[in-house]
Amino acid sequence: MKKITLILLFLCCVSALWAQNEMQSLQEKTSADSISNPALNKTLEEINDRFEHVYVELVEWPDSLQKKLGKLKKVAFLASPVKKPAGKLPLLISLHGGGGKEMSLQQQLARSAKVKGLGLVELAQKELILLEPNTEGDWDVNSLNAMLDYVLKNYKEIDANRVYVMGHSMGGRGTWAWINKSSNRFAAAAPCGFSAGDTGDAERLVNLPIWGMAGGDDGDRATGIKMMVERLRAAGNKNVKHTEFPGANHAQGNAAVFSSVELIDWMLQFSREMD
Repeated sequence: MKKITLILLFLCCVSALWAQNEMQSLQEKTSADSISNPALNKTLEEINDRFEHVYVELVEWPDSLQKKLGKLKKVAFLASPVKKPAGKLPLLISLHGGGGKEMSLQQQLARSAKVKGLGLVELAQKELILLEPNTEGDWDVNSLNAMLDYVLKNYKEIDANRVYVMGHSMGGRGTWAWINKSSNRFAAAAPCGFSAGDTGDAERLVNLPIWGMAGGDDGDRATGIKMMVERLRAAGNKNVKHTEFPGANHAQGNAAVFSSVELIDWMLQFSREMD
């Protein structure tokens, strides 16, 4: 009888320790409730009340990671399907433009729900996870890779073979820089609305599906995206698409990019396993 009691006591202790470890793991993915920012939390609540297809959360990077993230802000936005399917989900990373550097997190969250990544995935109604990091400076590839390493390690529900990245303006430039340095991490990319010109190594990207978009009245950005696409095709990339929105300026081009459900559908057909 004493042996049974001791065994039960041991099992209870093991269970308690397991639960504690699980709680510590979950606490690393800090929710909105533990982020001391009433305005941000209120905006988050309003978005989730309005959205029907995705649930938005705030992710606070742990201090151990933040040291590697340079100018990335400590809080990122994460959206996942309200109805979670079985199995792993693809990940779409959306990089904001230059205006986001000056905005508060609350302003950036509200904007994303209207004309950025959060609004797009709510509109698209697809089975995927969206991650939107925030930065105080230009996008830095080393910081982004450190972030992605952490996400893939800690979010087991993500399919590492189906990671996609997109952005407009500064976000497009950040996307272009990231895929030029780390193309093997992505299944498809959409660098949009920036002056691509002759920068980057098109031959390095010959196997990565890429869709470039820009507003037709967005000056050198429209020209730059067209040149980028031409260089990729000349290098032998057979999965390149180009869209120019007639009459659209920079802001209108951004809105068009982040309203393109067709872009999401196109991305989701690709996996790194197909290479």
